[in-house]
Amino acid sequence: MFDFFRRGSQPSPRQIEKLVKRLVEPVGEDGPRIEAAERLADMNTPEATYALAKRFTISSKVITQDIEEKRMVTRMLTEKGADAVDPLLRFIKSNPQVDWPMQALSNILPPQELTPKLVAVLEDVAQNPFTSPEHRAGLIKAMHGHVTPEIGATLKKSLYDDDDDVRITAVEAIEELGDEAREPLLEAFVDADDRPRIRIAIAEVFARKEWPVKGHRPTVEANLPNGFHLNAKGVIRRRGTE
Repeated sequence: MFDFFRRGSQPSPRQIEKLVKRLVEPVGEDGPRIEAAERLADMNTPEATYALAKRFTISSKVITQDIEEKRMVTRMLTEKGADAVDPLLRFIKSNPQVDWPMQALSNILPPQELTPKLVAVLEDVAQNPFTSPEHRAGLIKAMHGHVTPEIGATLKKSLYDDDDDVRITAVEAIEELGDEAREPLLEAFVDADDRPRIRIAIAEVFARKEWPVKGHRPTVEANLPNGFHLNAKGVIRRRGTE
């Protein structure tokens, strides 16, 4: 172990920066990236842990090796337990590559502790005018499998995002709420008069779930995308099916 670790000294920003440069080098051998990850993990400070997560921001040339390295970093972060939570949340707020960090958080925190933290992150990212649509959509997509009523309440706001891809990702995520998602999705369908892709995505959900459109039938029937129809029970079907 390096002397400055034994003495309990904190790694300097320059030391971390030099390791990050090696960690995120997408070409060349995997050895230097792995060594950099191990050294950052050994530093065991919030800044070093945040830096370690930057491995998720690049993809190396060999796909299988890239996935294995990201799994390794996920394990390293998971093993840090509670010490990794705040650095991971900070990373997720500021970087669009959220799938692997979300896996680590899910490994560390039980659902009852993870949910309020995800709600706070969603609120922060959705309200930040400088986040990219890719970041917002990626974060929502990473919520799949974690959507609770609390998270769903925040996701409902994303049904009215300026970006179509973000809205569609929110439609797909909020479906996990089951029947509770029916009314907000109907309202989003009605509101999407200039967003045909949104209406198609919502119609797909309703056809799959066999939810009736009661309360909105005239508007829905008048604005169904091509390829869909309402049956006698007010359920959206794809044309060619009952």
